[in-house]
Amino acid sequence: MVTRSKKHPVEAAFNEKQATASVVYYDDPKTDLARWRLLDEYGRQTWHFLTTDEEARAWPQSTADKYFLGLPTNLPNLPKATSATTSVRNAISFFSHLQLPPGNWACEYGGPMFLLPGLVITWFVTDTPIPSPVATEIKRYLLARQHPQDGGWGLHIEGESSVFGTAMNYVVMRLLGASEEDSRMIKARGKLYQLGGAANAPHWAKFWLSVLGCAEWDIVNPVPPELWYVGNRSSLVSWGSS
Repeated sequence: MVTRSKKHPVEAAFNEKQATASVVYYDDPKTDLARWRLLDEYGRQTWHFLTTDEEARAWPQSTADKYFLGLPTNLPNLPKATSATTSVRNAISFFSHLQLPPGNWACEYGGPMFLLPGLVITWFVTDTPIPSPVATEIKRYLLARQHPQDGGWGLHIEGESSVFGTAMNYVVMRLLGASEEDSRMIKARGKLYQLGGAANAPHWAKFWLSVLGCAEWDIVNPVPPELWYVGNRSSLVSWGSS
């Protein structure tokens, strides 16, 4: 059994900073939210940042854009519902303003903290350019979801800090340009060391770290494809098989 007789320097620094921590306010870069537009092409929804006033005037921001960005929608106040019928009418009135041109509605998939890292790592290893406004808002989102006390990230936005969430989102922050000397990155590394390091992460994290080249493929446990033939009769089969 391997034990550590002394703390790793990063972990020691983390604990020392925790003991003397005070509230620090950061002035992180952010984009002008009024310049973002949601494009829906046959159900494929992508965000676009307009860089010029001419582009912004030619493509006005929709009510749905403002709603998903947390901007004022300037919709009229609905009457207080006094019956089920009034409530339904209010809902129809509200959601009709969020309907997209093709006739469908957009959906915000917020909550999980393990999907975005895979996307960013894929962009990185395929040399796909990451627009500066996109990188800025990804970092701003992740920092807003970082645990305020221990500096880690969880499996989802309300989860406790985990090896999975902390390792993957720390990697994303660094890929997008966050400095290793940023106190929030130092805190995240300290939490990761407290949790035993990225080697304790589950299968998905090991896979992405290997894709990135930060880990050897030997750490990824192979899944024999024959298991999928077993079907739902075995607890060995992932829920994804159904």
